[in-house]
Amino acid sequence: MIDLSGKTALVTGGSRGIGRAVATTLAAAGAHVVIADRSDALRTDGASTSNLICAAGGTAESVLLDISDSEQVDAVFADVAGRSGIDILVNNAGVLSAGTVLDTTDDAWRSLFAVNVDGTFFCTRAAIRHMVDAGRGGKVVNVASISGLRANPGFAGYCAAKGAMVNFTRQVGIDYAPMGINVNGVAPGFVETDMTAIYDASIRGALEAQTPNGKWADPQHIADTVLFLASSLSDHICGEIVAVDGGWLVGTPVVPVIPVATAVSA
Repeated sequence: MIDLSGKTALVTGGSRGIGRAVATTLAAAGAHVVIADRSDALRTDGASTSNLICAAGGTAESVLLDISDSEQVDAVFADVAGRSGIDILVNNAGVLSAGTVLDTTDDAWRSLFAVNVDGTFFCTRAAIRHMVDAGRGGKVVNVASISGLRANPGFAGYCAAKGAMVNFTRQVGIDYAPMGINVNGVAPGFVETDMTAIYDASIRGALEAQTPNGKWADPQHIADTVLFLASSLSDHICGEIVAVDGGWLVGTPVVPVIPVATAVSA
């Protein structure tokens, strides 16, 4: 069993979907979780992620943060580090918009990069600054996408932004490995969240049919992988991107297996 007792984990975009699953999973493993985004701390219905964690016996807090604002990021991270330190950072906050190059407006492009790329950079820089000062290592896990590892027709800006996240993860991973700071990424495939609600039933069926295990992921599948990368079990993994996609990247399109007896050699 993974034990994160005594660790503080900061999760961006933790109010719903993958982020909420990540936050609750890290808390269940014993970490004190700080949910940093633009909505969780504003909830008044008692259903914020931090409230759910505390109700389950864990410890958590929610703080307001626009990750595209570097000054806000530095201030929030300095406050958290000053109170409890930052042992784990999960860069989960992200935005999605569809469109080819000709369909993508300037504003859409800038928004994709402001959150997915700039926000990941600002938060990673702030966290690593405090991890280096503390001198006890740390874990950074970036939630990228399979769209950052291969082309996805009709998603020019999103693929570009997630691709930048992927190579950023690799670079920071090797830069800070000597200091005991593991920086890795998770590349989800299709996951049951509000972001994937853009697909109608026919498109979803086609996508599931092309996925080797025949189904989409649950947010918990992503959270479990993040938990592993945030733990000491991943101490020898640096700058890697783990695809959690039901075999999509390695198995699409799915080609029927040719019986050995009828196989033809070239």
